[in-house]
Amino acid sequence: MKVPAPASLALRRLRLWVGLGAAWPIASWAQPLEAARALPGWLWSSAALGSLGGMTLLWRLLRQRSAVDKALVETMLDHAPQFLVLVTPDGRVIRHNRTARRWMQEARLEQTPLHASLNAPLWRHAMWGPDGQQGERLRLALAQAAGGRIVKLELNSLDDRGAPRTMEMTVRPVAALPGQPRGHLLIEAQDVTTRRHAEEKLRLAAAVYEQTREGVLIADLRGVILSVNPAFCEITAFQPEELQGQSIQLLSPLLHDAALPQAMQDEVRRTGHWQGEVMSMRRNGAPLTAWVSMSLRREADQRGGHLIAIVHDVTSVRQVEQKLLRRDHFDGLTDLPNRQLLVDRMTQAMAQARRHQQPLALLFLDVNQLRHVNDNFGHTAGDGILREVAQRLRQSLREVDTVARLGGDEFAVLLPGATAEGASQVADKLIERLALPCRVEGQEFSLTFSIGVALSPDDADTPEALLRCADTAMYRAKLEGRGRWCFYSADMVNRSARQLQLEAALRRAEERNELALVYQPQLCLQSGRLVGMEALIRWKHPELGMISPAEFIPLAESSGQILSIGAWVMRTAVRQMKQWIDDGQPSNVVAVNLSAVQFRDPGLPELVQKVLDDAGLPPSCLELELTESVAAHNPAEACEIMDRLHALGVRLSIDDFGTGFSSLSHLKRFPIHTLKIDQSFVRDIGTDPDDRAIVQAIIQMARALRLTTIAEGVETDEQAAFLQSHGCEAAQGYRFCKPLPPEDALAWVQNHTRPNSAARALITPAPIQA
Repeated sequence: MKVPAPASLALRRLRLWVGLGAAWPIASWAQPLEAARALPGWLWSSAALGSLGGMTLLWRLLRQRSAVDKALVETMLDHAPQFLVLVTPDGRVIRHNRTARRWMQEARLEQTPLHASLNAPLWRHAMWGPDGQQGERLRLALAQAAGGRIVKLELNSLDDRGAPRTMEMTVRPVAALPGQPRGHLLIEAQDVTTRRHAEEKLRLAAAVYEQTREGVLIADLRGVILSVNPAFCEITAFQPEELQGQSIQLLSPLLHDAALPQAMQDEVRRTGHWQGEVMSMRRNGAPLTAWVSMSLRREADQRGGHLIAIVHDVTSVRQVEQKLLRRDHFDGLTDLPNRQLLVDRMTQAMAQARRHQQPLALLFLDVNQLRHVNDNFGHTAGDGILREVAQRLRQSLREVDTVARLGGDEFAVLLPGATAEGASQVADKLIERLALPCRVEGQEFSLTFSIGVALSPDDADTPEALLRCADTAMYRAKLEGRGRWCFYSADMVNRSARQLQLEAALRRAEERNELALVYQPQLCLQSGRLVGMEALIRWKHPELGMISPAEFIPLAESSGQILSIGAWVMRTAVRQMKQWIDDGQPSNVVAVNLSAVQFRDPGLPELVQKVLDDAGLPPSCLELELTESVAAHNPAEACEIMDRLHALGVRLSIDDFGTGFSSLSHLKRFPIHTLKIDQSFVRDIGTDPDDRAIVQAIIQMARALRLTTIAEGVETDEQAAFLQSHGCEAAQGYRFCKPLPPEDALAWVQNHTRPNSAARALITPAPIQA
């Protein structure tokens, strides 16, 4: 007799649910049973598919069917994959199927037999874990079911590895079996651990999809957008309803590269994947740079599938990179290319010029008097001038030309394809346009420029060499006078190598702290009292050592650097004198030398006033020394400048007096305080009658004009005695003290001013006869 069709169906479905390993108990049941035909087919299906409702009906049939039917039902219940337990209202186990027995056997304590575990209430069984929380929940559910309710809950039990097993459980009251005094509770449960894990993975995936900062777009194989996550909408500025159901081609017009969509599509079709950086726009027109990864995911049957695009917004990263790149290659003040970018463009331009056998020119520009502007009007004014120069250079050149700022007051212009004639025309035009006055910070400035021009390949064939040639030509232009330009020529190489080296080094000496001041005391010849300090500049080059002022001062004057160096000397000396006074030393005079360029500078009075105000030093403590030749060059102009300085309250002196050609009428008009006798007359005062006569005449003339005299270069007692005996008020020189650094000069002064100090005694041998 064949197994009824419903039973055969149940067996096949049971195999699908519990696997072939669990099908053998059913085989023993699947014998020719006449009574089996009486069971409805749907009931077989319910039992085989694991329906908890079906299990309840099977349980009820135990009370209604014949013994054969009951045996069949019991067999089915016993072999069902569900956990089935019949318990009393207080939780004691009455019946259980194989699944329940196995689960309880797996979780019981090794030393406790199963039958002993079953004598205790089920909610105390070890399968519910040691903390008792799961067992307590079962106890409450049994209590509720004993009251006539059907209770559904989830519990966690332990499997044979001690891992948690999630059980979906229903507890319901059932009528008592024959011979049992009261009703019971049927516990039906199934293992949903795998299902819950899958659901948790789905929830996690959904959370990631919703919360990730990466934009996600999902489309079908036709390119119809099925879904976009919030991040995609935030990145692209689209709303979800604007995209869902639309073709992915909707986004193509936003891409900067019109050919990119087709290239992406071809690559995805060929390899199933494409990734790369995409330049695009957002929905609102804002720029968007994104790293996009596209993948094709096909179904197992290869018919269906999805296109998944992951979008990472890197716009801010690229913007920062562009800013850093611009900072590395452009000048922050003028927004011009810097030296690094200029050299790069020169390399490209020179390579192209070689290929096409074309020339090119490089102009090296220097802004004269810029440091003077910075010292007198502040760096804000100087920066404004640099920006104005940059703007004028841009407006004066072609788009193919490159204007660069090399640093400080230096600019460069690269002229691709320019011949010598073309470069000269550009240089003339720049000199003319840059010489026009410019207004910055409410002040009008008229500056001059020096330009050096070098040609490639005639002068050099590498960027650095061409820069050096143009720089050398610019220095030659400075020497020939401001507001000029000069071509580089080979004969410039014949100039003194040391002079070129010093000129280049002097431009960086101040900022590299290579310049310093020393101070030489000036003493009263009658009392030995300290009456002043002369500030003298020194330059110590890290490789060349000490450079004499007689060597580098003319270079500073010819290159225009004397203004900034002179301003530095004045600021430093004034601050030092103020510091000495603040430290308790008596108020004395500090003398500072002025060059001819400084003296004729229109901004000198303003510089002096600013320096004094910044330091807080009284004007009477500053003495400005100018040479006799400077004062005699243009007496009317010199007198006007001196009057402006005298009005500030500072002292004025004529240095190296006797070496120039000042007339007494001019000297009488100058508002000066002191005449300094040049050391060339003092040196031979003991042996040369002419020198003695000149010194005596200077002292008598100064006395007649009510001026003080100071002798320079006094080195012997004999010289000091002669000067003292003929009425010279003060002197300075190695006879008393050599020039000293500030800390040594202070120590000397402190020792000299002590009462009864031997340092104050002046040796006065017998006077030299005139």
